Amino acid sequence: MNLQKLKPVGRMFWKSMMTKKWWILVLSTTALFILGGFATVLMTTSMYDLESLENMQFATTIYDRNEKKVTTLGSNQREYVDLDKIKTEDLAKAFVAVEDERFYEHNGADLKGLGRALAVDILTMSPKEGASTITMQVARNVILNNREKTFLRKVNEIALAYNLERKYTKEQILEAYLNYIYLGNGVSGVQMASKIYFGKDLTKDELEPHEIALLAGLPKAPEGYNPYKNPEEAKHRRNVVLNKMAEHGLITEEENKKYQEMDLGVDRDYLKKYEKEEQYTAYKEYVFEEAEKRYGLNSQELASGGYKIYTGLNRKAQRTLEQTLKKDSAYHHNKNLDAGATIIDPKTGEIAALGGGRHYMRGYPNRALATLQPGSSIKPLTTYAPAIEDKGYNGSTIVSDAPFTYKGWSPENYDDQYHGNVPLREVAGQSMNVSTARLLVEVVGVDNAFDYAQKLGLNLKPADKTPAPLALGGLTEGVSTLQMAQAYSTFVNDGKYTQAHAISKIVDADGNELEPKEEIEKNIEVFSEDTAWTMTQILKHAVDNGTGQSAQIAGRDVAGKTGTTQNSKEAWFVGYTPKYVMATTVFNHDGGQVELSGGAYPARIFQQVMSETLKGTEPSRFQPPSGNGSNKGGGLLDSIFGDDETDQPPEQPQPEEPAEQPEPQEPNQPGDEDADGQPGEGGGPGGDGPPNPGDGGDNGDQDGQTGGEIGGDGGNGGDTGGTDPTGGDNGTDGGDTPGGDTSGDPGGNATGGDNPETGDRTQ
Repeated sequence: MNLQKLKPVGRMFWKSMMTKKWWILVLSTTALFILGGFATVLMTTSMYDLESLENMQFATTIYDRNEKKVTTLGSNQREYVDLDKIKTEDLAKAFVAVEDERFYEHNGADLKGLGRALAVDILTMSPKEGASTITMQVARNVILNNREKTFLRKVNEIALAYNLERKYTKEQILEAYLNYIYLGNGVSGVQMASKIYFGKDLTKDELEPHEIALLAGLPKAPEGYNPYKNPEEAKHRRNVVLNKMAEHGLITEEENKKYQEMDLGVDRDYLKKYEKEEQYTAYKEYVFEEAEKRYGLNSQELASGGYKIYTGLNRKAQRTLEQTLKKDSAYHHNKNLDAGATIIDPKTGEIAALGGGRHYMRGYPNRALATLQPGSSIKPLTTYAPAIEDKGYNGSTIVSDAPFTYKGWSPENYDDQYHGNVPLREVAGQSMNVSTARLLVEVVGVDNAFDYAQKLGLNLKPADKTPAPLALGGLTEGVSTLQMAQAYSTFVNDGKYTQAHAISKIVDADGNELEPKEEIEKNIEVFSEDTAWTMTQILKHAVDNGTGQSAQIAGRDVAGKTGTTQNSKEAWFVGYTPKYVMATTVFNHDGGQVELSGGAYPARIFQQVMSETLKGTEPSRFQPPSGNGSNKGGGLLDSIFGDDETDQPPEQPQPEEPAEQPEPQEPNQPGDEDADGQPGEGGGPGGDGPPNPGDGGDNGDQDGQTGGEIGGDGGNGGDTGGTDPTGGDNGTDGGDTPGGDTSGDPGGNATGGDNPETGDRTQ
């Protein structure tokens, strides 16, 4: 057959068929199919009684690392209120204006809005536009379990919305919506939201327009606009709603301008008064955040979606951590101290526990995620491990602690002394500043150190690419306990980095496992197994014989590093056992002036929490990689018995000229170390101020010993206790502040400070 002859015939047929009548036929047939399908869905969609909603369970459930049910997320608290008993009539009107301004005109679905949304979905080739009415939100947030944004789910919503409108009045549907919509901080419904944000009972108190606007703006993103966590975002959203209220005549333009300038009017005292006390709150709140970031599920969906979220939560660790951080005794009753902590399983990267803080509750800042300067706890990550990995160093390699100057910057040790040639394990164990700075500049290199920090998830800023921040931890924005625990996990996980995460998987109400939008980085090699093992030996020495002795756990191997920041305002201990890594920070806030040290408060908190968490489990010891008895770190026998032999550093090429550094500030008077290692203002090294006993202290540490961490008189309480031989954290006799609290930190050795020999304030 001649194909060329068929072509004209085909064109004629196509032209004859593509007529107006043809298109009418196609479109009408398509419409009939759609209407028929919709009618089928409408007839087969279940009917629900709004009155029975209170007995229906839609909350998302959290499971622990053993896949046992722990708690629920979202709408745990609600207090039903009848619409006609709400004194502020404009409250319901504002919600309608913001969420569904054609609410009283449609029959469940707004066809105009749906048409616009459908057009956007077709243009973007993805079902992202919502166009949900209040009735449809009742259907979705309270009844339907399928949270995926698919066209089929939208059809089901529309069908159910029409059924609800056939059975109930607009007022009944609006009342259900106002009582079951999630409004952040674990509460649903306008009554409980009004109480936790403004301390007002809607049946007795009138809300001001700016208060109405804040509540009406929350459904879009209850946690994103959480006024306690995100006040700037909450105020912006409130003002958008105020504009809408003015547009609908609920307030005048003059009132709009007035209320736009007002504060949010929320108070955490109301939250504390009305919130139910719960366990695992810090962990639950983090799961909220991670589910939104990794899976695209917002808090509104999580509150009522019926999901099952499986996590790495260790219930014992979480309870112990929460209880320990809330004890006043953990802070020696200093009211201006707070703490945060994170515990991670280093083999999986799963977060076992999060310590939100001394006074943490929902809506409060999570101290585990707060960013602070890490002080000397950064040294193993940016200096020691890179020197071992790239330059062949080990624990016995000699490092010079002689005077060192780089472009006008001359770091100093806490005791204002230099210690000559020192093995690397002692540099780390006694947290020496000068030798660490020299090692970073002359051996590791600034660019290389910065790159390692980024590989380990510290997310440093470009301004941190200088010797002082990288060697001594005076970072631009700081790091969180989660980031530090994540980074140190690399040493336990054979040098491999795994991103810290709480969620292992999420299953929807139909039993389908959700695909995350962001995958977790797992087992990315940063250091070799030998380097990781060498660092563990060195950091174990720091706990056994150095600044971290307060972290020792009887019968168990512990490795770790202390850190203390500028003027001793914050202190760290990041430590680990073969089972878990824990990063802890203790810091001053609200004008607190307590001098801190990493070997004191944070190390003791680590010891208490980890001891209780591991109680009843088999004692475990650090093992060399693959059982091969690696000798890179000075040898397995060396790590047990010690080693008098030292290695000279390998021949190094001349270091490249580092990037130009900013001009250093004029040195201050000797005393506390600034974050960059320069002497800060104040007294002499080691806290050798005049005797100034605390109120009613006595000799001896809390275990009844006469010595402190290493030596000196006394510890936990009193006249002669403290990190320094003459007193507390600030170097005076007695408590943490002169003449103050009776509980000093455990005694140090002759030179005082965190470091019993060199007294490095930045460690």
